[in-house]
Order: sequence, then C-alpha cells, then structure tokens
Amino acid sequence: MKRNVKKLRIAAVSIIVIIVAASLFVLGMADGAEPGSEGDPIVTLSFVEKKIEQIKFYMDSNLDYSRAEIDDMVLELEKMDEIINDLKEKVENALTFKVVEMKKGQILLSGEGAEIIVRSGKTTAIYGKNGGLSDITSAKDLKDGEAIVLNHMLISSRDDGRGIKAGDGVFILIKGSYIVK
Repeated sequence: MKRNVKKLRIAAVSIIVIIVAASLFVLGMADGAEPGSEGDPIVTLSFVEKKIEQIKFYMDSNLDYSRAEIDDMVLELEKMDEIINDLKEKVENALTFKVVEMKKGQILLSGEGAEIIVRSGKTTAIYGKNGGLSDITSAKDLKDGEAIVLNHMLISSRDDGRGIKAGDGVFILIKGSYIVK
C-alpha cells in the first residue's frame, strides 16, 4: 500500500508540475510583444493628430492641383468651342450660295473650288496664272476677256487670280471663297 501511496504522490506532483508549466507557457504567450515594439505599437493622440494633418495637407494639395487642372481644361474647352463655331460658320458659308452685287469695273477673284453663277448684267472672264474659269454648263474653259453667259455654272479650280470683271448691274451667286476688288 505504501507503494500505491508513493505512486499516487508522484503522479499528483507530476500533474501539478505539468499544470503549472502549461499555465506559465500560456501566460507568456498571452503577454505578447513588448509594448511599443512593432508587434504591439502604442501611439499617442498627438501622433495620430500629426498623421491626420499630414494626410489632410496631402489631400488638400492634390485637390488644389486637380482644381487647377480642371480650370485649365475648361479654358481649353472654351477655346475649342470657339474654334468649332468658327469652323461651322466657314463650312456653312462654303456650302451655301451668297448673293453678291458688283459695280461696273469691280473684279471678283475666286478661291479654289468656288462656284459662280452670273444672274444678271454683263461680265467677262479673267484668266489666272494656270488657266481660266470652267464653264461646266457649256463644257469649256473661258478665255481672258470672254463674255460670261447668264445662269451658267462656273467653277474655279485654283486660287491663282482667275475670276470675273463686272460691267453694268451685275448680280452673282457664289459658293466658296472670293475677294471683290
């Protein structure tokens, strides 16, 4: 029986040692990293406020930069709108016939691709450096000083000084660029 009591005591002491060792191990693990280290950082309110101010400054500076970029883009868009409107006006002018009244002796120099129809009056053709006006109604090129027939469609293939010279009471329709002198 003494042996049983002795074995019982040894077993009890062994269990107690194991429990104490396990408890110390668990407490050591629960304690974790040392406060203030990378594993367990401690921050103060002043540190947090400083970081918040840095982030706020960064965001404000980016916002100011973005606003400036947006303002620049708005100005650029306004310029582009003006250019587009000018081009629209030029296209509309190029695609529609304009009525032009010419006085005796005036000269109309047509631009490249201009279309001319003499509606009334007496006019003569002006020859350019590379040729004259094309009378597409009668399928011929007009020579310098040649009389232009009323209501014939004339086309100027180049901007080289070709055009028409007005006599009395001249009204023309013209589509495209031209200069009256």
